[in-house]
Amino acid sequence: MRSHWVSLLVGLALLLGALSFHAYATAVPPASPRAAAPAEPVPPGTVALVFHGGPDPRYTPRLLDRLAARKVRATFFVVGSAVNRYPELVRRMVAEGHEVGVGAFRAGPDSSWDGAFSRAALAAVAPVHSGLSEADPDTVDVEVRDPEAVLAATDVGRAVRLHVTSSAPGVVDLLADRYPGHRFVGLGAATGRAEVVEAGFGQRVTGHALALAQRHGGTAVVVLGVLSAIVAVLALLRTVMQLGLAHTSRRLRRVDAVVDVEHAPPVSVVVPAYNESANIVAAVTSIAASRHPAPVEVVVVDDGSTDGTARLVEDLGLPGVRVLRQENAGKPAALNAGIAAARHDALVLVDGDTVFEPDTVSKVVRPLGADGVGAVSGNVKVANRGGVFGRWQHLEYCAGSNLDRQILNALGCLPTIPGAIGAFRREALAEVGGISAETLAEDTDVTMAITRAGWRVVYEPGARAWTEVPTGVRGLYRQRYRWSYGTFQSMWKHRAARGRMGRLGLVYLLLFHVVLPLLAPALDVFVVYGAFIADAPWALVVWALFLVMQTVSAGYALRLDGESLRPLWTFPLQQLAYRQLTYLVVVKSLVTALHGTPVRWQSVGRTGLAEVGTR
Repeated sequence: MRSHWVSLLVGLALLLGALSFHAYATAVPPASPRAAAPAEPVPPGTVALVFHGGPDPRYTPRLLDRLAARKVRATFFVVGSAVNRYPELVRRMVAEGHEVGVGAFRAGPDSSWDGAFSRAALAAVAPVHSGLSEADPDTVDVEVRDPEAVLAATDVGRAVRLHVTSSAPGVVDLLADRYPGHRFVGLGAATGRAEVVEAGFGQRVTGHALALAQRHGGTAVVVLGVLSAIVAVLALLRTVMQLGLAHTSRRLRRVDAVVDVEHAPPVSVVVPAYNESANIVAAVTSIAASRHPAPVEVVVVDDGSTDGTARLVEDLGLPGVRVLRQENAGKPAALNAGIAAARHDALVLVDGDTVFEPDTVSKVVRPLGADGVGAVSGNVKVANRGGVFGRWQHLEYCAGSNLDRQILNALGCLPTIPGAIGAFRREALAEVGGISAETLAEDTDVTMAITRAGWRVVYEPGARAWTEVPTGVRGLYRQRYRWSYGTFQSMWKHRAARGRMGRLGLVYLLLFHVVLPLLAPALDVFVVYGAFIADAPWALVVWALFLVMQTVSAGYALRLDGESLRPLWTFPLQQLAYRQLTYLVVVKSLVTALHGTPVRWQSVGRTGLAEVGTR
């Protein structure tokens, strides 16, 4: 995982560096006069032609043509940013024997970076060029419109720096006609300092990189702007759907007259367990203590645990609790073994780190009494929500997963019944062939399969199950990577789904669980660029409004779920730090899925913190 973080940080640093250089190169600083400098002696009658600025695509070719016609050589102190834009003109200067010196990088006063940037720009274009620098104190400023000043300077043997830019090609003819007896050369030739500098490999590479950033930085800014706009639209759309459809889901559940409120069939609870010694006792004890009017049996399938999980359950000696042992074969195999051994047709599948409330079993199986309902999703709550890290995951469950279930339940296309708590009709599971091992998200896979088979899948928020979440970054990363990758697998497996699942469910997952997390980093980068690089403080205002909108949505989700609003103070920090992990998970999962790389099931360490919490 560390290598992925390093790659992400390096990539972001390079992108921000390129954008910063583009902003620097395209900014126009205020002009400032250059101070005159003492001059070095040159032979009398010699005028050093020094041109400042450019290259310019309109005037520089004409100037070079005039110099070639008069067989005159000159010195060009070029602007580094213009070199990157018009490298072919600099190459022509060098090819035709002119001296090219390092000038400012931008038109205006020099900065501490200008010399380095200009040298890198020249190195990328002309690996061999003059070692002259515009700051060298070997010239005197003379206006070309003042013939007497030019003559006076040359008579005393000075090299004359003429205030002539590459936008004045006619000056060559003017000088040659007015001073027929003078010799016009470059600055290096006039002063005897016509040294040749060969650029090093590192400087050339740097020059090419900076030139690339300058030429295409604008395109990157536009792309970031477009991606940020897409993110903003998707986030707004999701918020609108959350605020509207989540309430609709509650209303539909309340008025669903086809559900017999007294439906209370005998229930078999299947608990697959691999090295769940930390929580298995609390989990099984809570299920066995269910206040359900009909019989409840608990089938614990020990999937080759090495920590004594099966023995801990057996030592409880609880009536109605059975333990099956098998060689390690994975969670889907353990679930199918438990389903086959279960005595009842109403099945509840539960993770081994999950604790039930006394009425959870009754509430989660009750909707199975409705015609056509083949599966029911319960409400997963974070048990170990203490500390900032636990609160972040609590907010993610409430404002993310559970609110998504509310929305998708209202749309009639719920794609996932969480492994922590779900009720199934045996008939529905049998029709789709049981729990498949073809994906890492077996819960999403089987839910989509049941929906495609024509069964309804509904959400019952009152059926609460308290689960332990990872307490460290590594464990969280492994868990979310498995979820994300398994979801991609399930979406691809069921891509031919029709009806509401195909039209709405898969589209919802694609937009808000794939596209939005993939593009969301562009908004963060764009805000940083605008606020701290491009001098656009309004970007922070936009981001703040975006954060307020998300915080309001999270608060609404907490209220819908009957939760306290106190953890909401950690939400802004979650958006700054925690969600970066989810970005990385989605990016890695998508890349892995596109490459077709197989991924093994990765278990998460337990601490024994699963218990019924307080809200």
